[in-house]
Amino acid sequence: MSIPLDEILTGEALRFGDPAVVGGASTVPLRRVRWVHSSEVVQIAPLLRGGELLLTGGQAFLALRPGAQLEYVRSLAERSVAGVAVETLGGRRLPDEVLAAADELGLPLIELRRVVPFVEVAEAVNRRIVSRQVEALQTADALSQQLTEKMAVSGSSLGPLLALAAEALGAAVVVVDTSGAVLEAAGLEAAGLETARDPSEQGESVVASVPLGVGGVDVARLEFRGGARVDASLIETVAPRVRGILALALAQHHRPSLARMADDALLRMVLAGGGGDQLLELAEATGLGLETPVAAAIFRSSSGAPPSAAVDRALRGLRARARLHADGDTVVALLAFAPGQQAVERGELVIALRDALARTGTVGALGPTMPNIRGASASLVEARTTLRLGRASKWDYAVYDSADFVVERFAERELSRQAAQAFVQETLGPLIELEQKRGGELVRTLDVWITAGCNTADAARTLFLERQSLHKRLARIFDALGGDPRGTGRLGALAFAVKLARGNAQLRDGA
Repeated sequence: MSIPLDEILTGEALRFGDPAVVGGASTVPLRRVRWVHSSEVVQIAPLLRGGELLLTGGQAFLALRPGAQLEYVRSLAERSVAGVAVETLGGRRLPDEVLAAADELGLPLIELRRVVPFVEVAEAVNRRIVSRQVEALQTADALSQQLTEKMAVSGSSLGPLLALAAEALGAAVVVVDTSGAVLEAAGLEAAGLETARDPSEQGESVVASVPLGVGGVDVARLEFRGGARVDASLIETVAPRVRGILALALAQHHRPSLARMADDALLRMVLAGGGGDQLLELAEATGLGLETPVAAAIFRSSSGAPPSAAVDRALRGLRARARLHADGDTVVALLAFAPGQQAVERGELVIALRDALARTGTVGALGPTMPNIRGASASLVEARTTLRLGRASKWDYAVYDSADFVVERFAERELSRQAAQAFVQETLGPLIELEQKRGGELVRTLDVWITAGCNTADAARTLFLERQSLHKRLARIFDALGGDPRGTGRLGALAFAVKLARGNAQLRDGA
């Protein structure tokens, strides 16, 4: 359960703090607050789940070096925090570089220009969130009872059940099949979505989406659509609790095809790590060529809700050849590429998915491309590893490519902790010592610079630094390493070492 951020900013709880949105203002109408938390800890991001409104006095944050301030903002944006409110009384103000970073990252940054008791604000807002959660559960239970009674009296026709749900929630309720075609819909006019029969035209209006399964196979999606007046948080609570009843009604009229059942069985076998002749038979039954290059991908939502709808819309919009399977709070995709074109198609797909899923709260990872379906399970294992490594890294992507984490994945499989530490010490020892003494994120700077192809302009944008500041930092790095590594055999070793030194890989102890 959550409430809109702009409702909190204009409400009684924060009024005495004289709040003013100074960064990321364009995203405020889209942000919903799941909880209010106050902390002066600058390393708070790993402890957050997303959706929090973070209140801070700002002393510790404003005492940081400029680069560390930007890193603080970036880390909170990557955790999908709903907003950050900083006390700026006494003539203090947030640096322009921080405000620019908040705008670029879409993180609402709020100045509190008067003293406000954080404990009272947190108690007041969190009490409202809990109260609404109780009300939403009561609404869900009541609607479930009404739907059950409707089925008992009027039969299992899907249309009347959707109409009842639409009236209760003030939203359009739509059932679409796996291709995106609308099977049944109700409440379109009431929600101001007269043209919503075409799902491609109304994708942005989807408030919540849950799969509908028949015989253990997801054959359709239940979508709740609406504009700004729809209570999105209420619908997110209700949707999972009514889908069972609506799936039962759907089962009376829409049975899964043999091809759809084969798709589902194939993906379940890939998830289980299966192989052999049965895997090949299922692939043939689904129309997937035995020599078709494939890659597995995994997606999760920072909100905790299944990301099925966002991923499905993105892949359909890109016309990707994909099979999807909801697995708890994740979605697994099996992607097929044209033989001989897999490298080009894969690169284009990664870029397009990053754009399509940016700032949607959904993150994902794409595993390595395998020559055929036999390698799909291995690709999925690497996709899971890549997602973990990517979220622990500081790259601002919605979708991580396993090709960008080859070193870390190789290190986890092949290197012991002792071997990795020895290599890092030999290659980067003086630089690490300098960073420990003087700070400056030197190892990360070297990593970003090498990853950017030694392009100073691109690296400066990623690090939120002026180009001149980056040149000075690189000069310190080169001095510590014994000179500019470009044009020498040391550049490859440094590229390997900085990945290990960033510490994201889970290295094993022992030889």
